[in-house]
Amino acid sequence: MVDKAVTLPKTASATAATTAPTDRKLPLSQLLPLGFQHGVIAILAAIPVPLIISANAGLSPAETRYFVSAIIFCAGISSLLASLNLLPRTSPLIPMALGANFAVIPVVSSTLTGATSIKEGFALVAGCTMFAGLCCFLLAGVWVKLKRFFPPIVVGTNLMVLGVALLPNTFHWMMGTAANDLTQAIPLQPFLLALGIFLFHVILSKFLKGLLGNLTILIALLVGTVVAGFMGMVDLSPVADAPWFALNLPGHYGLPKLNLSLLPSYLIVMILGMVEVSGTSMGIHAIVDKEMDEAQFGKTLRTLGLATFVSGGFNAVQPTAFVQNLGILDLSKEKSRYATAAAGGMLLLAGFVPKLSAVIAAIPTPVLGGVGFAIFGVIIGSAVNMLKQVDFSGNQNMLIIGLSVGVAMLPSVYPHFYGEFPQLVQNIFGSGILAGALTSISLNFFFNFRQLVSKAAKAPSTAAPDCEVETAE
Repeated sequence: MVDKAVTLPKTASATAATTAPTDRKLPLSQLLPLGFQHGVIAILAAIPVPLIISANAGLSPAETRYFVSAIIFCAGISSLLASLNLLPRTSPLIPMALGANFAVIPVVSSTLTGATSIKEGFALVAGCTMFAGLCCFLLAGVWVKLKRFFPPIVVGTNLMVLGVALLPNTFHWMMGTAANDLTQAIPLQPFLLALGIFLFHVILSKFLKGLLGNLTILIALLVGTVVAGFMGMVDLSPVADAPWFALNLPGHYGLPKLNLSLLPSYLIVMILGMVEVSGTSMGIHAIVDKEMDEAQFGKTLRTLGLATFVSGGFNAVQPTAFVQNLGILDLSKEKSRYATAAAGGMLLLAGFVPKLSAVIAAIPTPVLGGVGFAIFGVIIGSAVNMLKQVDFSGNQNMLIIGLSVGVAMLPSVYPHFYGEFPQLVQNIFGSGILAGALTSISLNFFFNFRQLVSKAAKAPSTAAPDCEVETAE
């Protein structure tokens, strides 16, 4: 017998969808500043990956500029794929911003340095990345069957891991030119700037309401950059050197190439990316109060696969969900996916205008440090809110949280902790986020095996058809 709830009229389903917070269409007066706020943070989150790879592979300034622009451009495409129904039945329709994944740095760097030329290296990166994205897209239906391994204890712990693992970035940002040198004390000038922006943002958060209350991060960044300029801490020379326009086309370095010896590394990074995005997207669904059933889970992974495939074609790298934007999403209290869609459009524009990207990249790191506590701190707050629904009596759930956070902190506090281990171990555990996520999943499986098996036995033999009505864009 067919459940009548499944056969509701299309108009009723569509009405319900349009009233959801994630589907709320915003006026331009709100959409543009909210999108710009997400876009600024997304660009700042995306730029380090190509810069590190460029330094490792010895790219020329022109090659580096193109690489940065390609990654920003593809971050825009990826964010649009997650936010809007560009391809039917593939988008989760959530406010998720996607961009370059830090986990690809060692794999892509070794591919470029091991190739006979930079052109061949990028062709190999493109081919392997596109193949990995195709595998992610095709395996999405299998991966969703693992959803029962992501109960609230795992999702909440992963959110906690995300916030805790990223907090050290705030400390490094505050250090200015002394960043990442654990033997140095913080210089007085960047400390005063970061402290001033921190207090300024706290005051804004208390007194600003409505739209301005949703834009406290953006306001703090703008004011902080102006103040830093008067303090002589803003370097605009990269802006002057950057061209106004650069065309991003697929196959810039020639046709993609596959190398069977390189493929395993890219597939491993893809699987790790699927684990990371699974946890992050569950956090997003929790923040925006949207149910993540198997259909949603599958769409999220298919979007990741598509975004990875497209990124490879444009000579970018595998994307992941930007956790920084997750913090802004929770902090601004605006859950509309059209805000991140606007950010995606702006990222596309920035990808064609390197000078615009250079302007945003000129924001001094101490200014970012001043607002970093808010960006990453609210993620920890969201984790605490989610973990309130977890039962801690008569089980080892507290141990799952504690050990997962502890494992995640190792590479955050000691970046070269796994430096003497094989490259595969470094790729997995060198990222505190991935290490913490895998630890929480494994410990939950170990301690709560009976409950997971019981839940699997009670699950229906076939998943409900993916037949919900999607809002037309």
